[in-house]
Amino acid sequence: MSNYEPGCRKFVLLTGATGLVGGLVLANLLQNEQPVAVLVRGNRRRTALERAEILMRRLEERFGRLFSRPVVLSGDLNSPELGLAPSDRDWVAANCNSIIHSGANLLFRPAKDHPDNEPFRTNVTGTKCLHELAKAAGIREWHYVSTAYIAGLRSGRIYERDCEVGQQFGNDYERSKVQAEQFLRQSPYIDQLTVYRPSIVIDLHPTTSMRSDQTINSAFVMFQALSQRFGLPKRGDWFRRLGFDGSEKKNIVTVDWVSSMISQIYRRPALHGQTYHLTSPNGTSASDLEDSFSAAVQMSGIKLPATRSEALPQIDEQAAPFVAAFQPYFKDDPVFDRENLLRAVRECGESDVPTLTVEALRDFCMRQTKPVLPPSAIEESVSDWGLFVSNRHLIASNEMLSANNQIATGNFVPDASVFGLETFGPGGGQWLISEKGSRVLVRQAAVSEARIRWICRAVTLNEIIAGGLTVSRAIEAGLLFIESETVMDAEGTSVATDGFCRLVAAVRLMNSVSAVRNSEVANVR
Repeated sequence: MSNYEPGCRKFVLLTGATGLVGGLVLANLLQNEQPVAVLVRGNRRRTALERAEILMRRLEERFGRLFSRPVVLSGDLNSPELGLAPSDRDWVAANCNSIIHSGANLLFRPAKDHPDNEPFRTNVTGTKCLHELAKAAGIREWHYVSTAYIAGLRSGRIYERDCEVGQQFGNDYERSKVQAEQFLRQSPYIDQLTVYRPSIVIDLHPTTSMRSDQTINSAFVMFQALSQRFGLPKRGDWFRRLGFDGSEKKNIVTVDWVSSMISQIYRRPALHGQTYHLTSPNGTSASDLEDSFSAAVQMSGIKLPATRSEALPQIDEQAAPFVAAFQPYFKDDPVFDRENLLRAVRECGESDVPTLTVEALRDFCMRQTKPVLPPSAIEESVSDWGLFVSNRHLIASNEMLSANNQIATGNFVPDASVFGLETFGPGGGQWLISEKGSRVLVRQAAVSEARIRWICRAVTLNEIIAGGLTVSRAIEAGLLFIESETVMDAEGTSVATDGFCRLVAAVRLMNSVSAVRNSEVANVR
């Protein structure tokens, strides 16, 4: 059992933030000032922090605004204790009170053909690893992003309360998601489980650099490749090869709507503990899909050969691998009951899922085939503030450890000596700064714990620290905002402004070579 109580823990731990749904859930949460910690895995090219920063810049471009940065936890969903450092596990226990589990492997091909047994490794084993960490940290509120296709090969009406009912499955992805969902439903360590089941999720936004649902993408790529070689198929020809007659429906929804509904439901405890089919009431017909594929190919400007009927055997031969992998998924979808969802839509004041037009799907297909531009490089230089908060090797003072313990156990009472700092843009985030005599103690935590909050862009903070801008000038220019109750010291000086000046002085001291060795400034997560 954890020694931590949920008292004042504010953060949600989000997995899958670098994925299609998880990334926009992150943006929606940050827009609503919800403190977020993200689990991100580094790779051979980039660290977890670099990958998270690339994601944040893409989100800022998409939304046309700056965001405060989430806390980035470098780890792996498939590792024991998520591969987190002990200090990061302690931070999660002290600061996180809920989980949104959006991380998943989307492979449809049989797990027996994958060296790591995917998708079961990530979707089932990874969920169990996350569950063990949550259990140790005392996190008992879960939000799980499943899929409407745990219905498998069932037909008719599928209710939101249905889960494992003996259904057959079209692929191991569906099977793995049922197993993970059932595991969470049966856990005695979860007080409240909210399940979100989107159907086929696509991204219609023109700036997207991430491919959407692989079924639609793969079908269009195959359609385009065969058209380039054998000519544009006659209407109905391609989908007949997949077993359609054109009237069948596929349930397609937009990622903007799905992510908005997840974040809106998350923010309303009265809606927790239910299962929600994030699905379309009507679906998209196979004939509309084919029309959009055909229009995208014709508008792409690619020169197409004349259609040759004698090439049909060759078409079938080349399409066979795709058909074998995806034909079970390309069937007429069942009707997904949406009783819980419609109630949530009303209570959240949200609109229902938008209807997809052939034109919108055409434009979506055209964007998916364009080469994805490489992400903008992360600046090599580290800012003054970045140096300060990255010095994790420093030993915290006894006062800091005591303050952290008070926060973790819910016994912390904020006063005028505790300041909140929230910065936006690259290098941004949320911190609590405590003053203990001559010491300035920094902790990554929700700024709502403080009576006084400084708010600015990260670049503004760095300019102040570097000496290119004064605190008073930043306030006068509207670059630095202070939210606080009226707190003055005995001489009538604003404690908020004075405290910020002392923080700046401490950071400058900390970043000098001698200060790294001798400073009493402590920086702990």
